[in-house]
Amino acid sequence: MCPYELINLSSGWIPNPPYLNKTLFDDQLKNGESFLEINPETAGEYNLKQGDRVFVESPKGRIQALVNIFEGAMPGIVFMPMGLGHRAYDDFLRDKGSNPNEIIHGGIDPLSGQTIWWDTPVRLVKA
Repeated sequence: MCPYELINLSSGWIPNPPYLNKTLFDDQLKNGESFLEINPETAGEYNLKQGDRVFVESPKGRIQALVNIFEGAMPGIVFMPMGLGHRAYDDFLRDKGSNPNEIIHGGIDPLSGQTIWWDTPVRLVKA
């Protein structure tokens, strides 16, 4: 899984001002549920269709998301926006989507010394 940051939301470690949720598209957050982006080929391998609900599982845990089939997604990789799925703060932010930070692992790239968190292996299970 490759989590990605949105320019209009924080990365998920801190709260977003409530009005920023209104800047999200319907294929990022809809009715309080997050989407993951998946290539059509990969979706076909998992027998997934647009809007299907899936569990995204890693060794650290699992989160839930809806499927957004997107040609721009690299085959074999799923993508999720960061900045959603807060469990605290206030009524405007709590329980809006899923937080990929809960299931990603962090590490250090041995060559560059930079942190890495965009290569967490996950398993998709249709809910």
